[in-house]
Amino acid sequence: MTTSGQIKDGKPPRAARYLFLIIFISVFLSFFRLGSATLFDVDEAVFAEATKEMVQSGDWITPTYNGENRYDKPILFYWLMAASYEVFGINEFAARLVSAVSGVLLSLSVFLFLRKFHGERRAFYASLSLLLSIFFLIYSHAAVTDMALTLFITLSLFSFYLSLKRHRRYIYGFYFFSALAFLTKGLIGVIFPFGIGLIYLFITEGLGAIRKVFVPGAIALFLIVSLPWYIVEIMINGREFIQNFFIKHHLMRYTGVISGHRGPVFYYFPVLIAGLFPWIGFLPAGIRNIFREPGALRKFRNYGGVTDNPGLFACIWLCFIFVFFSFSTTKLPNYILPAIPAASILISSGMVVQGSSAGSKLSGILLGRKGANIIIAVLAVALGIVFLASGKYFLTIGISDTGWVTMFGLLMFAMACLSLFALFTKRELYGFMSACMVIFLFLISVKVVPVAGDYLQGALYRYSLYARERVRNGGEIIAYKMNNPSIVFYTGRKIIDARTRVKLLPYIKGGGKFVAITKARDADALEGLGFELLEKDGRYALLERR
Repeated sequence: MTTSGQIKDGKPPRAARYLFLIIFISVFLSFFRLGSATLFDVDEAVFAEATKEMVQSGDWITPTYNGENRYDKPILFYWLMAASYEVFGINEFAARLVSAVSGVLLSLSVFLFLRKFHGERRAFYASLSLLLSIFFLIYSHAAVTDMALTLFITLSLFSFYLSLKRHRRYIYGFYFFSALAFLTKGLIGVIFPFGIGLIYLFITEGLGAIRKVFVPGAIALFLIVSLPWYIVEIMINGREFIQNFFIKHHLMRYTGVISGHRGPVFYYFPVLIAGLFPWIGFLPAGIRNIFREPGALRKFRNYGGVTDNPGLFACIWLCFIFVFFSFSTTKLPNYILPAIPAASILISSGMVVQGSSAGSKLSGILLGRKGANIIIAVLAVALGIVFLASGKYFLTIGISDTGWVTMFGLLMFAMACLSLFALFTKRELYGFMSACMVIFLFLISVKVVPVAGDYLQGALYRYSLYARERVRNGGEIIAYKMNNPSIVFYTGRKIIDARTRVKLLPYIKGGGKFVAITKARDADALEGLGFELLEKDGRYALLERR
């Protein structure tokens, strides 16, 4: 007889094997080819450049971009990226390292948290559905705040739940990680943890239980961690900071459209489906399982709580963020990322828990594992058709390497076949589905990212390096009618950001040497001002005026 912590027949215990797999997969996916692609515009390049300017200037309070104050986000992410720069140098790998490490820690935290309530198997499936997703691959490789924010919000909410179910001391973790989230992306780092926590308490224990959240010592910890930078920033930049940070990038971003990122109210349905494919098929079953526990509906109505089951908590977490951003005017796929750990917890329930026999036979089929396999098969066939049909489109926009499109299509059809086989044989084929996703994500890393990088950033990267060399001994670099921070990062100097002809004329009327980068359609306008066209690639143009 052996315990779970002992080795049996020379093999490590199951818990250790699951943990090792999560660590191995998360590290591999997060760090594989992390610095291979050039920085993508706009967000990656602007964060990388602003942090570079912070390191070079020594001003660790107010981030700047192209020499001007940047108030889009709070300071913590810049500090973390700056620390990476100090260790690894200023490069693409160092810029993305914070997100990669955050991704590894996020997957581990989901596993360790859920293991406390449902054991290793379900915890493993939750982490696996998070790891083997497009969401994880993209944002663990992106030099943006989203993966770090998701980690801090997740740790905050896990701490909140543990403070209710395990020990009250975890409430300090709730406030501490909320403070880090507040320092990463502003008010959203407070609204999400506190909004989700308060709703959960109200539903499960009633209005009076809300007082459990407000602990003086924990509140003091939050203020000590989060407020000093905000106070100093307001002291330095005053009304300008308040107007740009709180009004423009919080209130106006939610109520208005920033940078043209508008979307319909159902915007996040396809985003969630694509980002969590194929595991999204198990989400309806996972939500259904919350209400199939004995007495769950009665406890729900009488504020009795669904004891020691984080399913209801995860459902509130997912719905709160989903609804919040669905009604936001500005919409981007990365906004929904803090909800993905909650979705993974629910997905793991749909993968493992069969549920009781209550309910109609039809609902059992549609909202159980059978329904999950049907959903996955339908989505896989649809995606396979889209991939195969998109090859001609890529050729029309100048991308000749389209062999990966066919491979993706065939892989989706293989996924559909696996789901149908699982449906009719009633077998779990999660290992095969995981293998398909590993291949899919691997192909994205080695095929899609290089193609996308060359198509979107290749010309800008070459033009930026040329411009840097040409003005080394004097001259100015112009970005005309475009917002591409990668030009600033790769030229390594402040540029003339001329969004209109009127703004450009004062710089060039006195003569001098200029190298200009612009969109191909605007090259003629610069030629009319005496610039010589050096190269045009169909999307961008490089010009020079001596």
